[in-house]
Amino acid sequence: LALTGDKSSGIATNNAGRLYRTAQDPYLKLLIKHHRDEHLSEHNLGYLYKTLIQAESSAEYIYETTRKGRSYQRYTNDSFGKQLKTMAEFINSGIQTKVFYTSHEGYDTHAGQLKTQPRLLNVFSKNLEAFVNDLQKGGSFDDTLIMVFSEFGRRVRQNAANGTDHGAANNVFIVGKNLKKNGIYNGLDDLRRLDANGDIRYEIDFRSIYSTILRNWLGVQDELILNDQFEYLDFI
Repeated sequence: LALTGDKSSGIATNNAGRLYRTAQDPYLKLLIKHHRDEHLSEHNLGYLYKTLIQAESSAEYIYETTRKGRSYQRYTNDSFGKQLKTMAEFINSGIQTKVFYTSHEGYDTHAGQLKTQPRLLNVFSKNLEAFVNDLQKGGSFDDTLIMVFSEFGRRVRQNAANGTDHGAANNVFIVGKNLKKNGIYNGLDDLRRLDANGDIRYEIDFRSIYSTILRNWLGVQDELILNDQFEYLDFI
């Protein structure tokens, strides 16, 4: 769903060259060549043909544009590091893409959190630092806003498996050169005022963060995307 749009959809790839070579497959070329206008008006078949045509043109544009992109930093040799390196190359190439999305897995620490979390946060920290330095070196950081978020927080109390269960409130990191407000945005968590489930109470509705970024950074009508109006924050 993160890649699905009202009029067009995003593309997921970890290698622009491989994406381009796949789009140049002779069989796919033949399918595109022999499509007819009536195919495009048929619901299921039309969707497939439109997706195929868009993928071919997008793959060529991505490949030709990102060939000029450069990465200047060393990332960890894992999926997350490779994704951020590719993203830095894409952004430094000047490609006309407004939103990039990646993920770092493994934080659902129901067991053994003390062993798992430090390793994950170390990988995250090293790669985020490399990514910011890459964009600064490539002259792209001034025009980039980085948002780091998680699907859910963790409960305060440790469980019997030396981990923590799903919580309520969570952290969001915003990284950028032109932030109006630096540091911790809201007050520190009050561990004496947990909710009925033993979770930290949230202070800011995450949709206010989305609304602020959509309106003040991306320049779009946030209420049309979120189907409601939320308070704007003053960090950008």
